[in-house]
Amino acid sequence: MTLTKNDLNQIETIVDEKLDEKLDQKLTELRSDIFDRIDPILNEVTTAREERPLIENRLEELEEIHPEGKHQLAA
Repeated sequence: MTLTKNDLNQIETIVDEKLDEKLDQKLTELRSDIFDRIDPILNEVTTAREERPLIENRLEELEEIHPEGKHQLAA
């Protein structure tokens, strides 16, 4: 039994579809893994950005109380 041109085209189509399915599955897994690893880092960055104004305000208050980085002594 000899394969015809049509048979070869059908085989190629089936193989292409299977490869596409496997590639899509692997890409989905990879994408999920990347997001799982990046998510905690992005949460830390978000937290740091939210805390920055609080830290800056606290620092400004301390600089007002202690100019030049020293306690003011009562005269």
